[in-house]
Amino acid sequence: MEDTLSLKDVLGILRRRFWILLVVVFVAVVAAALLSYVILPPVYQADTSLIVNEHQNVAQPADGVDYNQLQTYRSLAVTYVKIITSRAVLQDTINQLKLPETVKQLTGMTAVQVQGETEIIAVSVKDKDASRAALIANTVASSFIKQLPTLVNRVENVSVIDRAVPVTQQVSPRPLLNIAEALLAALVLGVLLAFVVDYFDDTVKTSDDIKKLLGLRVLAVVPDMNAKGARHGRAY
Repeated sequence: MEDTLSLKDVLGILRRRFWILLVVVFVAVVAAALLSYVILPPVYQADTSLIVNEHQNVAQPADGVDYNQLQTYRSLAVTYVKIITSRAVLQDTINQLKLPETVKQLTGMTAVQVQGETEIIAVSVKDKDASRAALIANTVASSFIKQLPTLVNRVENVSVIDRAVPVTQQVSPRPLLNIAEALLAALVLGVLLAFVVDYFDDTVKTSDDIKKLLGLRVLAVVPDMNAKGARHGRAY
């Protein structure tokens, strides 16, 4: 018959191996704190947004909304997302700002996406310097608008809604989140490690261990003379 662990057994293992759990949690939390506060540099994000709409000299329909044209703008916005991260636009940004990054590195710093089912394009740039991130984001947007007539045959009117501004709140690393995740992972790892160590520990420590291993009844126990009260004849 296979042995099964009762709740009492589980709690007993955790109590005996509690030091393992403490060590794992301590190491994980300290490592996460060091990474978040000391080793990893802060990263900031700046956002700018563009909108695709009709030329200013195009007359509005009588009802005020042309849904077919609106759908066209949304389709164009998806295409423009690809153009914004093209080599032509990013290289022009690098040249204007004299950036040390390559096109590949700037691509990794830049994220462009359409905002839901709209014709609005969001451009985000991450950098170790908040002001620099905002400057790059605004330059990418202006470079795209400047080069758009030469990159596509049909050009709709693209304008900036919100210019990027420096944001001093870092987006990564996130110390509290990192520490919380490390703590949770350490608790799980510590519990598993405690059970593994206890499983492979075949030493006999108590009379209960003798009963489980040999099935014999314990007739007497030699008191531990180092235990509290043993020298005064109060150990049983």
